[in-house]
Amino acid sequence: MRNTRRIDVHHHIVTPQYIEELAKVGVVEAGGLPLTPLAQWTPEGSLAVMDRYEIDAALLSVSSPGVCFGHATKNRDMARSLNEFAAQCVARWPRRFGFFAVLPLPDVEAALSEIGYALDQLSADGIGLLSNYAGIYLGDPRFDAVFAELDRREAVIHLHPTVFTDSEIPSAKNAGSPIPTLPGSMLEFIFDTTRAVANLIFTATLTRYPHVRIILSHAGGTIPFVANRMVANSDIVTAFFKQVQAGQVAPPSPEMIEQLTRENREEAFRQLRGLYYDTALSANAHVLRALQFLVPPSQILLGTDYPPVQEVGTRSYLNKLATYPDWSPQDRSAIESGNALGLFPRLHASA
Repeated sequence: MRNTRRIDVHHHIVTPQYIEELAKVGVVEAGGLPLTPLAQWTPEGSLAVMDRYEIDAALLSVSSPGVCFGHATKNRDMARSLNEFAAQCVARWPRRFGFFAVLPLPDVEAALSEIGYALDQLSADGIGLLSNYAGIYLGDPRFDAVFAELDRREAVIHLHPTVFTDSEIPSAKNAGSPIPTLPGSMLEFIFDTTRAVANLIFTATLTRYPHVRIILSHAGGTIPFVANRMVANSDIVTAFFKQVQAGQVAPPSPEMIEQLTRENREEAFRQLRGLYYDTALSANAHVLRALQFLVPPSQILLGTDYPPVQEVGTRSYLNKLATYPDWSPQDRSAIESGNALGLFPRLHASA
């Protein structure tokens, strides 16, 4: 028996109705992976896997492609159906499940209505957001009202990637991948998380809405590897030279530009260190060591990505996490459950 608990913050729900409705608009895969096998998922099946791998509780969410039916009413109705199904799972097994509500974005008014319903009526534990909606990335001013409401509620967000297909429904094979032979989940998922986070920083969304707590899927995509590039150097240089051209200041020295760049980078790192990162599909030394360099253990959460990774993937990643040598027992306890309990105190009652 384990001495520590496990709480999985990256655990997906699927319903037959959802798969059927996606198929009607030509969507039969997500990130290049077929959706049909996922139609066999049941909450009882998740609980069986959780029991086998000593996972006390899981936060349910909807993965890519989300509610992308090309019609606002259908998006809204399917979001409501998925949220009510997730709430029923929590009501039946309150100590084993929580859930992140799905929103019918890019319809902002419908999303605001669903936030209220999900959090106030269904008692959702947080909100699930995708990296982009019909080509509109998180951080876009068109989503400011959503972030303002989530900030007011001090909501927890689970940010999951999807592919970029602009306003097109992702119905093509390997939709969103610029290389047709490569599935979108291989590279585009991690790149799209990175794009969304970069936009949240560059639009000052994270600083304007500081009470929103964001969990990034898959160790933040490529964020641990490109964090030092989250600097708007061109904006600094352009602003200076506009002032120079206007005769307001002397040309900036290299030392001055270097100082401003350093300050800009430090601010970006500060914002990145305020985010949370789950371990789904990221249980290898290369990713975890890069993530450790970026954030303390207090910002890392256990995630499995079940059922897309199936039971074999769950077992493999949990074993790799268990044998990762650079975490102390205290770090491991925090990552596997303690940090999640800080975000979701309701789960303290989990068996």
